[in-house]
Amino acid sequence: MKILLIGGTGFISSRIAEKLLAKGHKLTLLNRGKTKSELTKHKNLSIVFGDRNDKRILSELASKQKFDVVYDMIAYDEKDSKTASDVFENKIGRFIHCSTISVYMLQQDVQIPVTENQINLPLMREFKRSPFGWDYGINKIKCENVLWRNHDEKSFPISMLRPTYVSGPKDPARRDWFWIERILDGKPLLVPGEGDFKFQQVYIEDAADAFCKVIETDRSIGEAYNVAGEETFTLNEYLERLMELLNRSVDVYHINQQEFDKLEISYSPEGDVFTFNTRRDAVFSLEKITEHLGYTTTPFDDYMQITIDWFLNQHKRHSAGYSKRDGEIKIINSLKVNA
Repeated sequence: MKILLIGGTGFISSRIAEKLLAKGHKLTLLNRGKTKSELTKHKNLSIVFGDRNDKRILSELASKQKFDVVYDMIAYDEKDSKTASDVFENKIGRFIHCSTISVYMLQQDVQIPVTENQINLPLMREFKRSPFGWDYGINKIKCENVLWRNHDEKSFPISMLRPTYVSGPKDPARRDWFWIERILDGKPLLVPGEGDFKFQQVYIEDAADAFCKVIETDRSIGEAYNVAGEETFTLNEYLERLMELLNRSVDVYHINQQEFDKLEISYSPEGDVFTFNTRRDAVFSLEKITEHLGYTTTPFDDYMQITIDWFLNQHKRHSAGYSKRDGEIKIINSLKVNA
């Protein structure tokens, strides 16, 4: 197939690109060229540099290339999706949108496990520090709504995938590294709240496979799919598994969530800190994607060991907020005193 991938150099999209090329597809990437692609020498790859909202560039690509599939991996507001709808209607075979589980998790009430039809329900009270990204999630909801309004099985057939937290080597968010680095330094861990909310991650390879599989069947047209790992953990259970894989054991101290939110260490401009503290259960049904796409997942221990090895051997930076690690220990010591 002839495929256009809007993006193609990010964590997920670069792996999708590699897998599509390995399957023999002819692939065009559209991006601003700020991040160099590692695939530049592949015979079936071409790269176009430009803004994703430049209608002239998009229209030229759509008219000249006659793409069978367009993947949009970097639609972050409704303007992005409106531009794509306007340009590609009646000009492509299929349109694949990368959404997120955040479209569910900003809603006031969802039923666990969350199924794909639990969408556009009343929102919770605005919470800018949501672990699911408040502004990000709201804008992704708007993207979805624009696309669904324009969906047509003949003129603009859409499919969507909604990944949860994606883990693996090269993860720019470094969520797992936050806890791995702290376990390895041998000092106790500070955990906000009780650490008993359940969540799912997904291995980068499994997420990329899902994006590739969605175009292999017409059954996925007009459908949205949750993309997550089969295994669920509470934060406490996740930390126990990490310690087992690292062959380390450290003490864990819990702090009241509201008190924690007042602390300077609870936020870092470097990125996510105290990761996987979801503040509510975040478990997603995989029944539909398994039935429709034959989706399978990699066991946690297998992919997390690969992730650990990459961070230890190839990653050179500290985790987000690690410069304030001494502050975490001081708070733990105060908890001991007041216990």
